[in-house]
Amino acid sequence: MSKNLDNLKQKAKDLEEILLSVSENGIDAISGESVLPKLKAIAPLDYEVVKTDADKKASDIVEAVILLYLTQEFVAEHDYVYQKMEVDKLTVSNILFQMKTAEHAIKKLLEEIDGGTVQARMFEVLASLQKSKMEIVKHLTSFMVIMENNYKNLNYDWNNNVEKQEALTEHIVEEQNEYTTKYRGTKSLMTMVQGYVDDAKNKKSDGDYQEHTSTDESEE
Repeated sequence: MSKNLDNLKQKAKDLEEILLSVSENGIDAISGESVLPKLKAIAPLDYEVVKTDADKKASDIVEAVILLYLTQEFVAEHDYVYQKMEVDKLTVSNILFQMKTAEHAIKKLLEEIDGGTVQARMFEVLASLQKSKMEIVKHLTSFMVIMENNYKNLNYDWNNNVEKQEALTEHIVEEQNEYTTKYRGTKSLMTMVQGYVDDAKNKKSDGDYQEHTSTDESEE
């Protein structure tokens, strides 16, 4: 009985020393190993935060591309350009969101593999996710080039259209001026001709009058 009591006291003493060691040095102080499982390194994904961040980055990217070729006033004045900008923002935001979620899934798989889950299927899924992420990156790169070319062409077409409108307006004004000049010249010419005709009539009338007067005098 005394021996059992001594054993219990010894175990209690050992347990007390273990607890003191844990409180002072942490769990790893016990035989150099962790008794409890390690905390998860990857935090859960907050989808609302990720979506908000993707929306902000997409807005910054699209507006930066637009300002390379167009002004804010031009975008505000033309509804088509504004709507196109909103669609581009939505597209870029979705691509960025997919990229972020793919990264999170890859990190979770790596965490599971590092934790000891080393089945072949895990590595297949990991490789598939990594490939999908690269496709997303390529898609984003391609869309950036397409979007830049679209706004560049839009700026080029608009400037050409403005130049054509200005040239057409100048041509119309020149034609109007030419027509006005011709019209005025014709009117002046007709006035001058009419003046000659009137003068000729007046002279003829004066000659007839003088001839008639001379005839009357000679008869007398």
